[in-house]
Amino acid sequence: MRTAIIYCSKSGNTAKVAQAIASGIIGEVDLIHVNLTPEGIMLDWQDSFTFDLAPYDLIFFGGWATLMKIHPYLVAYIKRCKYIENKKVYGFITAAAIFSIGHTRDNLTQVLNARNIHMSDCFSVTTLLGLTLTMRKLAKARAFGRKVSLEVKKLVEKTDNIINWREEHGSILANLRQTKPNPQSI
Repeated sequence: MRTAIIYCSKSGNTAKVAQAIASGIIGEVDLIHVNLTPEGIMLDWQDSFTFDLAPYDLIFFGGWATLMKIHPYLVAYIKRCKYIENKKVYGFITAAAIFSIGHTRDNLTQVLNARNIHMSDCFSVTTLLGLTLTMRKLAKARAFGRKVSLEVKKLVEKTDNIINWREEHGSILANLRQTKPNPQSI
């Protein structure tokens, strides 16, 4: 299973939460730091940067609350990313004050819904006016990453099992569909 954690961070708190979530993930993880203008222009180059999300089974979008909205850099990325359809998507938010988290979560949900993307869950943490994150808060972020990756891993395995079963038994099913019942034997 491959996971993308896409985030923007100003003070480093959101980056720490992204890294904590990544440490809880099972499988391969790519951390993608978004540093775009609201118009989608890249401010600096990073090797891991991509708009193509096709290789990923699980995607996290994370950002910090700014005026009770998700940061415009992340919004610009979400508007431009490719191949996000039918992916498991989760969010995470850092904010200085607890009252801004609900508004920011709603804003992130609206941005994703505009692309017909459903956000399954969202982790949030307050940073109390920019003070460093506590180990307890980072441990909760790690636990969130672990919980989500286990859930998605089970879904991916179940889907793979269904696909394998269809491949193995496809000819039998096709033959059954083509076989017409004999009316005299009824």
